Amino acid sequence: MFRKLIITTFIAILVAKSSNADEIQMSNGSRLIGELIRIEADKVIFSTPFAGTITISQDNVERITTKDPVTLMMKNGTVYRERQIIATEQTMLMKSEDMASVVFDASDIEMVNPEPWKLGEGYQWSARFSVATEAKRGNSDSDEWDLKASSAWLSLKDRYTLKGNIEFEESRGIKTEDNWYLFSKYDRFLEPGSKNYRGAKLSFEYDQFEDIDLRTVLGPHLGRQFSKTQRFKLEMELGPVWVNENYADGAKEDWVGALWFIDASTDIIGFGSTLYFDHDGILKVEEPGETILNAILGIRFPIAGGFETAFEIEYEYDGGAVEGVDKLDTTYNLRLGYSW
Repeated sequence: MFRKLIITTFIAILVAKSSNADEIQMSNGSRLIGELIRIEADKVIFSTPFAGTITISQDNVERITTKDPVTLMMKNGTVYRERQIIATEQTMLMKSEDMASVVFDASDIEMVNPEPWKLGEGYQWSARFSVATEAKRGNSDSDEWDLKASSAWLSLKDRYTLKGNIEFEESRGIKTEDNWYLFSKYDRFLEPGSKNYRGAKLSFEYDQFEDIDLRTVLGPHLGRQFSKTQRFKLEMELGPVWVNENYADGAKEDWVGALWFIDASTDIIGFGSTLYFDHDGILKVEEPGETILNAILGIRFPIAGGFETAFEIEYEYDGGAVEGVDKLDTTYNLRLGYSW
């Protein structure tokens, strides 16, 4: 008797909660009760009392019902604010107290409860900081550290980017590596939400052991975001640049080149990992043999709470390196970082 009472009470609680909760009806006929967090990039983020927060492919969703008003962005660009989603046996409609109802299908939804910047309100701020360090004592006595940081402010109209890194290495009290790099870039999309953009970049570089006191690179560019999904992201830029180089021996050189940039990443490996490839190069127009090439191939794994670890292989080639300095540097790094 007591056991039946507990079961009956439990079922009553579930029924009461389900009547005051969001609901998703799947294409296979099953139903999910909980809270709709958002819909974005063809993924439905839904919180359930039995499995926590889950991600569902939008293609598998037949209908959605929400208990509270939400903001919807449709695939045709129309935005509906403070609308409650009501599902019938045949279709779905958006309901508002002072607006006419709108009938639509689940496939018409681009986003639900999008972040403000995706509605043209302000910027999305993202950043990443990481460090690689090594200390050896015994047969060899050396210290090495490498700091990297990047930050971007993105809106539908434009984007600001800042990057920088510092590398230092000392062996038995003698410096063997000392360099830093600072990069800034501004991009303006040809129209809000467009994949194509134009912009300008400015960078400064110092490297004691390549005898570079200061290398300045300045120039405009055209770019395109070919793909922006988590499964595959690809962005490329191309443009002319002016390069000014001041060397440790007092020599100076100015030249014109063509700069290209490739940024690619994918989550195809799984386990929350990201495989990434960053590459840039500057072709010296008058002397192609003095081309500058940089490339980073790495894989990043999340740890917890925004912390992450990554393994990288970095290649740096300077065809115009001074005599006695290797043209190619190869570095292997195990990094620990934090991002948001």
